[in-house]
Amino acid sequence: MATALDRIGNFKAFLDEDFDEAFTYAALRKAETLGRPVGSKHWLEDMAAKTGYALLPGKREPEPKAI
Repeated sequence: MATALDRIGNFKAFLDEDFDEAFTYAALRKAETLGRPVGSKHWLEDMAAKTGYALLPGKREPEPKAI
């Protein structure tokens, strides 16, 4: 596995990127509520394959019909 510096490359440029604090905190709050990790779809797919856990939301099932 590559180090963080190898994955990011120019670390100074990475730190200088714009940071949307409200968006980031909203994503963290949502993940905490749902009990899911925060990350890109690619990262979540990779972690799911490595761990065997379903980390991406599944397809929602229709509501059962009342009898």
